[in-house]
Amino acid sequence: MRRQPAHIALALGFTALTASVITVLGHTANQSAAAAGIRTYATALPTPKLSALQVPGTLTAQQGHARFLVGVRTSLAAHIVVRITNVTTKKIMNAITEPALHKAGRVFLLVQATDTRGFQLPAGTYSIFVGARAANGRNALALRATMHLVYTAPRGVLDWFTVPVGPDIRASLLLHMGAGQVVMAVNPRGPVANAGIVRGDVVVKINGTSVATPGGLATALRQLPANSSVPIVLVRGITTLTRNVTAPPDWTGIPSLGAPLAAAAKTGLFGYSYAQAAYDISTGNASGASKIIATWSKANGATALAQIAHAQLLAAEFQPAAALGYWNKALALNSSLSAAAFGQGLALDTTGHDPAAANAFARAAALDHANASALAFEALAEEQAHLPYLAVSPALAAVALDPSDPNALASNAIALMQTGQPAEGIAALKRSLVLTDDQARAQMLITTFLEPAAP
Repeated sequence: MRRQPAHIALALGFTALTASVITVLGHTANQSAAAAGIRTYATALPTPKLSALQVPGTLTAQQGHARFLVGVRTSLAAHIVVRITNVTTKKIMNAITEPALHKAGRVFLLVQATDTRGFQLPAGTYSIFVGARAANGRNALALRATMHLVYTAPRGVLDWFTVPVGPDIRASLLLHMGAGQVVMAVNPRGPVANAGIVRGDVVVKINGTSVATPGGLATALRQLPANSSVPIVLVRGITTLTRNVTAPPDWTGIPSLGAPLAAAAKTGLFGYSYAQAAYDISTGNASGASKIIATWSKANGATALAQIAHAQLLAAEFQPAAALGYWNKALALNSSLSAAAFGQGLALDTTGHDPAAANAFARAAALDHANASALAFEALAEEQAHLPYLAVSPALAAVALDPSDPNALASNAIALMQTGQPAEGIAALKRSLVLTDDQARAQMLITTFLEPAAP
C-alpha cells in the first residue's frame, strides 16, 4: 500500500483536529445551556418556609416519660426534621426526620426526649433545630429554640402479674374476697417477692388507693412513686396484711413472669391457666395464648372468663369485629363485668359505632366507679359522634377522678374545643399529649383535633 504524502497527511490531520475542536466546543455549549436550564429549573422550584415555631422553654417531666410538642407552620407540604443538641457539650443527641409528608399549614410533632439509643436525655439545656424538606428536595431555612429539661421523681413498677377478682376467678381459686386484684405470679427475686407478697394474695390497696376494681388499680399504678417504701394492703385467706414495697423506676422493666405463671398453671386450677393466657396476650405471644385456651375443658370454655380471653386474643390480633362477639357473650353470661363492657366499647369504637361505643363505656364506668378511662372514652366516643355537649359531663368526671390520666385530660380538652372554648381546649390537649405513652393514639389526636384547631 502506498503511503500518503506528508503534506496530505498533515492536511487530513489538521482537518480532523479542527472537526474535533468544533465537536467539543459544540458539546460544551450544549452542556452549558443544559446546566443553565437546570439552574433555572432549580431556582423555579418552590422552597418551603417555616414560621411560628413552638417549643417549650422549660420541659418539666417525670423521669422515663419525657416528651415534648414541637409546633411549626410550613408553607409547603414537607417532611419535618428535628435535631436535639446538648448546649453544654455541643453533641447532637438525636435527629428525627418524619417519614410522613405533612401538608402545608400548622404541624405538630410529639418528640420523645431520648437519644439515638432510646435512653432518656439527661437534665440540662438543649438546642432544638427544626427544618423541613419538600417533596421536590428543597430544604427550608431552619428555625431554632432553646429548651430546659427538668425531671420530677420517676414512676414505680411492681414486678407481679395480677388479674381482677371476678366470679369465675373466685370460684376457681376458692377466694374469700369478692373484689380486688389477685396476685398470679411474682418475680422470685424481685421487690414484691422480697416484701413477702405471694401467689394467691388478693391486693385491696396500694399506697392508700383502693384497687378493688381495674380502674382503681390503673390509677394506683399511674401514681406509684419509685424508690419509696409503699404500703400494700392484701388479704391472704381471711387475714388482712400490710406489706411495704420499694418499687424500682418503671423504665427498668419487669423480668419475664412466664416461668412462675407456667408453674401456677400446673396446679390445674382454671384461674391460673387464664392468667397464663392473659399474660401471653399482654406480652405479644398470641400463639402461646391460643394453645393454652385450646386446652380448656368444655365447662371452663363456657365461662365468662373464657369469653374474655377469646376477646382479648382477637383484639390483640386486630380483629375487633370478632372480638366484639366474645365481649357480648361475656356480658350475656355476667352483666357485672366492667372489663367486658370496656372491651365491648373499644371494639365498637374501632368498628365505627360511636354512639353504641359511648353507651358501652358509660356502662363500664357505672360498673367501675374508679375507672377514669371508661369515662374518658365515653366522652371521646360522644365527640366522635358529633355530640360534644353529651361529652362534657363524663369528661369532667374523668379529670376529677384521675387528673393524671392522659385520656381523661384529652377528652376534656376536646370537649372544650367543641363547645366554644378553643384556646382552653388547645392548651389542655397539649398537656394531655405529653403525658401519653401511646404514640399512635397521640398522633391521632394531633391529626384529628390539634392541627385543624391550632392557630
